Amino acid sequence: MRLYHVDMNPYGHRVLLILEAKKAKYEVYKLDPLRLPEWFRNKNPRLKIPVLEIPTEYGDKYLFESVVICDYLDEKYTRNQLHSRDPYVKAQDRLLIERFNELIKGSLECFDTNFAFGSEQIIQTLDIFEKELTLRGTNYFGGHRPGMLDYMIWPWVERLYLLRCVNERKFDEKRGLFPNFADWSDQMQLDDVVKKHANSPQEYFDYYKNARTHSMGYYL
Repeated sequence: MRLYHVDMNPYGHRVLLILEAKKAKYEVYKLDPLRLPEWFRNKNPRLKIPVLEIPTEYGDKYLFESVVICDYLDEKYTRNQLHSRDPYVKAQDRLLIERFNELIKGSLECFDTNFAFGSEQIIQTLDIFEKELTLRGTNYFGGHRPGMLDYMIWPWVERLYLLRCVNERKFDEKRGLFPNFADWSDQMQLDDVVKKHANSPQEYFDYYKNARTHSMGYYL
């Protein structure tokens, strides 16, 4: 399999985590979002990123959308199942993944306005996940080890730490409001799968600043 991916793109980061967790054999083709080659445009007219290329005896097939790709990988590679076997829990996890989108918007506004806007969206979203961890009574959303929900939201949590580069005092102040989520985040950073594709807050800060300058918000 081949993953077409833009460096630092969180949606591709999602897929990389799942590929790693499933111990799948894959290669990565890194794309320059400002210079997408014509052959890629022909394969992918909607310019969706990431793209998973799957070789078959009938020719290559392609999957788009990180959620769809990750679900496919979890079903194809049955070892280390990441989704809950309980259909209700699986459905709840999907809803929580959607709710996390509100944090993404808030974190971008915080970066652009030095915490003047966006922090309330972050607080409201993290409060939901703080309560969910308390309700589940486990170290991870997936139980005793990271599951699909943990890995699906992690790329944005990792990037959330770039806000410490914007205003360290306010970041630490907000982080202290969510002790369970903060502990979860600390444990996730020690996970071997996460460490394989981790970047530092400063790297994200520098990349995001450059991306904003070049109007690359779509790829963040």
